[in-house]
Amino acid sequence: MQPKYKGLSKLKKVIWLYSKYQIITKGLLSIIIFPFSKFILNYLITSSGRTNISSGDYLKFIFSFQGVGALIMWLLLLILLTGIDINAFIIMSALINEGKVQMTARSMVLVAIKSLKSFLRPSGIFIMLYIAIVIPVIGIGITISPMERFQIPNFITSVIFANRLYSAIYYTLVIALFILSIRNIFLFHYVLILGDSIKEGSKNSCNLIKRHLKDFLIDFILRFLAIAGTFVLVSIIIMVLLILPYELKIFTLTQSRIFSVFVMLFAYELTAFLTLMTVPLLCNTLTNLFYKYNRKDNIEIKLKLNINTEEINKKAKAKSRAGQIVVLILIIISLVIDTLTAYLIGTNFDEIYKVPPKLAIVAHRAGGDLAAENSLAGLKAAIEKKADWSEIDVQRTKDNKYIINHDNTFKRLTGVNKPSYKMTMEEISKLRIKDTFNSTRPSQKVATLEEFLDTAKGKIGLFIELKGRTANTKMADDVITMVKNRNMENEVVLLSLNYKLIKYIKSNYPEIKTGYIYFFSIGKTQKMIADVLIMEEAEASSDKLNIIKEAGKESYVWTVNSDSSISKFILEDIDGLITDHLDKVIEAIKERDNRMDWEIILDDILS
Repeated sequence: MQPKYKGLSKLKKVIWLYSKYQIITKGLLSIIIFPFSKFILNYLITSSGRTNISSGDYLKFIFSFQGVGALIMWLLLLILLTGIDINAFIIMSALINEGKVQMTARSMVLVAIKSLKSFLRPSGIFIMLYIAIVIPVIGIGITISPMERFQIPNFITSVIFANRLYSAIYYTLVIALFILSIRNIFLFHYVLILGDSIKEGSKNSCNLIKRHLKDFLIDFILRFLAIAGTFVLVSIIIMVLLILPYELKIFTLTQSRIFSVFVMLFAYELTAFLTLMTVPLLCNTLTNLFYKYNRKDNIEIKLKLNINTEEINKKAKAKSRAGQIVVLILIIISLVIDTLTAYLIGTNFDEIYKVPPKLAIVAHRAGGDLAAENSLAGLKAAIEKKADWSEIDVQRTKDNKYIINHDNTFKRLTGVNKPSYKMTMEEISKLRIKDTFNSTRPSQKVATLEEFLDTAKGKIGLFIELKGRTANTKMADDVITMVKNRNMENEVVLLSLNYKLIKYIKSNYPEIKTGYIYFFSIGKTQKMIADVLIMEEAEASSDKLNIIKEAGKESYVWTVNSDSSISKFILEDIDGLITDHLDKVIEAIKERDNRMDWEIILDDILS
């Protein structure tokens, strides 16, 4: 007979079980599975004659033999992660609900892999893709750990929210997906616990939610508030512990720094642990509700998956005490390491936390929000604000002139629904650009590249993006000729989303600095030939930035507009950022350079 556990005793057993399982599985993933997958992926990329694949040249790879292999590997990894991250925790939660608290983490890994057979069909693959990509975006339901922070890139959402029709479509889609997720919230439970097919599980989940929707919403909101309240309380305690030594002056400055670093290290480890528990506790909560609602309907739920719980129980009892002793020893070692680290950082604080190197500020589309986009007025405003660079978009006209415009047509800014290559310079000169940031400011004329070069010379650098349908080798040749005629080689960087065009410029004009713009890159990004790598903010992880820096290349991030993004990237080790909001960035940098010690420590740990 399995012993009965209640209250704190049961909670302790459950947390211990989840912790063991997460440590073992995440250890296997990080030490074996992810490195092996990365090795295979890099092999597939290099065997196709590349160093990496990125947003500017991925299509040819995807439709190659190696690309198909990479997609199959990614799908297999997704299936494995679903089994390890979701299936296992639902099955464990079901066993716990049936009073079988003792179990080994190793046996649960095997059970999780065994459970995958229920999803090895087209509908199952679709469900896995849904939970990996859609669930994190809408924020309701269970997802796999590596995808918890997946979201739609800011450059896409900014376009969506700037257009009423796109916004309406977006919110309609999100609401529809939200409802779909709620209706199928117990799909995995019916498939894994009762052995239903995916179609039957979806139908039964919809019916269960329909009968208990009110109860579900109340239960879920109450649990969410309890979790949120716990995080708020912990955050308040941490903030008090950080600030108090400085305000009360109960320690010397060095002692206060040591204490603050120790508090933040402990808080970081606690947060990491709570994050590790997010998926298992969510699975546990939903499984408890699944059993609760079925009992209300007088339906007795019993796990149908064939698991030898008696054998598992014997092994678990033998290993439980020894395992807890090991964890206790590890906690003591961790506290000792935290203390030594805090002492070393606290006593060398000024050397470790030096003033960050100068961060180059790039005004997006000429002057960001200081004037109409891609206008001379914007460029002049950026110069006045002492921005380091101005980023502009170049297109060719019907009569082979070069003008500054971002979109495929002039419709959004001037009301004329024609592209530059179908209009002459004379026609374009009559257009006026409206100021989308401030409608009270006067409209501006469409400027030429020559006007931008002449205005910028000696005052500000230019990031010139070769843009649109006319961005080809002729454009590159012509723009470089203009730059050389003005002796501005050191004041200009030529940018493109097209990697082939970057290769052409580097091959034919090695003296011209190039910048490659990309949304994502997989493989050896640091081996790309561009001098400056300009990445979308979701791509700019600390690990990738460090690799780029070690390769001697410059890293820039675009388009850093939100308050949270600005706060994040002014602390990162990047060479510069592209923004629409120069004033916000300038002010944020001033605040960064005048932080209190505890704020520096907090920002460092959080970043």
